[in-house]
Amino acid sequence: MRAATRRAGGAGLALAAVLLICALGLVVSGLNSSYLIVVCVVALVPGMLGLGLLSGSRRILRGEIQGATYAIGLLATMSGLAALGTVGALIDGPWGAKIIMVVLLSGTIGTAVLVARAERALKGQYSAR
Repeated sequence: MRAATRRAGGAGLALAAVLLICALGLVVSGLNSSYLIVVCVVALVPGMLGLGLLSGSRRILRGEIQGATYAIGLLATMSGLAALGTVGALIDGPWGAKIIMVVLLSGTIGTAVLVARAERALKGQYSAR
């Protein structure tokens, strides 16, 4: 059980860091734009998901089942958004965007699988009490 929570928490923290870096990159790239407000609003999506996943992953590392349940909800939302972004990048995007979006989608799905395993392990621990 401990190994499952460590893997899930570590993957969640890594994915949260990537999302926060993406949000920061969006804001920095839009600083010279006349559409700064729009860029900041768009940057809120990965930023809020990243902060939520950061919180949920820390709770998973502490062995709290609520953290796993919360993270699964965030990952479901994020995988839908990442899938839409990946389709858009594959249809009409530069190669860099295609690669980044496919890696982000793969990372999101992989993290969801690890968190689901950790949740099952935590449920087994709580039901044994």
